[in-house]
Amino acid sequence: MEENVIRRDKLISKLEENSVAVIFSGVSKIATEDEFYPFKVNNHFFYLTNIKQENSILLIIKEIGEVKTYLFIDEYNPVKEKWFGRTLTDDEARELSNIDSIYHSKDFESIFEMALAKENNQYGAIQKLYIDQTPELKIKEAYSTNDLAKSVNEKFPHITVENIYPLVTELRMIKSNYEIEQMREAITLTRSGILDLVSKLGQGKYEYELSDDFEYFGKCNGRHGLAFDTITASGKSAICLHYPIQSERVMKGDLILFDLGYSHNGYSADVSRTFPVDGTFTPLQKKIYEAVLNCNKAVIEYAHEGLTIQDLQKFTLEFLKNECVREGLLKEEDDIRRVYYHGVSHHLGLDTHDASDRSKPLEKGNVITVEPGLYFKEYGIGVRIEDDILITEGPSIVLTSGILKEVKDIEKLMTKMK
Repeated sequence: MEENVIRRDKLISKLEENSVAVIFSGVSKIATEDEFYPFKVNNHFFYLTNIKQENSILLIIKEIGEVKTYLFIDEYNPVKEKWFGRTLTDDEARELSNIDSIYHSKDFESIFEMALAKENNQYGAIQKLYIDQTPELKIKEAYSTNDLAKSVNEKFPHITVENIYPLVTELRMIKSNYEIEQMREAITLTRSGILDLVSKLGQGKYEYELSDDFEYFGKCNGRHGLAFDTITASGKSAICLHYPIQSERVMKGDLILFDLGYSHNGYSADVSRTFPVDGTFTPLQKKIYEAVLNCNKAVIEYAHEGLTIQDLQKFTLEFLKNECVREGLLKEEDDIRRVYYHGVSHHLGLDTHDASDRSKPLEKGNVITVEPGLYFKEYGIGVRIEDDILITEGPSIVLTSGILKEVKDIEKLMTKMK
């Protein structure tokens, strides 16, 4: 709760005086007919309120020398509760968000329009509206925040509308000690889930069974959910980065690539590891694997404040090219992008691909991934090794250091588990 106050205060310091800021939690989206997709909160809203309930709204009014903060939630409805379960009471929302002024969502429109009105405005001469214009952020069934922004432009021409998304994103890129601890917890459980998967390799399972096993392991350990849909790709399947089918039986002699992670209190782990199904790398598999591993470790060592993610990508391309040529995997004239065709890094946090400005230099408190890979279609071999690292004033800290990745450690563990 103290985190929420600190975050809101930082955001408020970035707002101009005589302004209004509004951020919505969002609403469920229709899947088909009368079915809805599971609700996923707008994480900008969650970041500032600690509330995950749909149809909720944060309203901040910054006058000259005074700030008022309001939270709007759905009013208690006993009939709706019988169908969809209980919602937050006003007191529960107040405790979770540390916001005293709790109103009901049905009252938002009148208070919002009163705050923007040019005449007889109790909040002063409001001149600017900050609104989260995340694409496709629905606040009603067929009505988005962008639709609201257009309506404000038409109804209140004296108001300047600005997208608040970059301001909140800038805050989210710098992780607090609390946030880092949540990610460490997610990573610790992910390590255990990976060890559980390794124990099941060589059993002739299908890829989807292993993905299901990982999800089940999290549910059995604190009901932890997935940070994202697990990727389990064996043999030639690993050539596809976001391999969705997962229908192949895991065969001895193949490598198997896992890209997975759990979520803890909303914060994600994102880890990729590649293992030999029968416990031992073939010479070719080992050559490709160690080229990726060497790159992974080199990028981690290289990453520091002041570099951009684009800088890390350039470094990765050059390093992998040199490794592949040195090992005879590519010729000098070959394009490395034939066998390495994705980015090496992204920010990590509440979202697995967290809100970020990728052109901005890295700063202390950024948590990013390092995930080089090589994908040789002609050999049916795909390898990716992904770690999560914390940028500091000195060397980066590998948050996933406890998850094995050295060839000798992998082979030793898998021999034990046979």
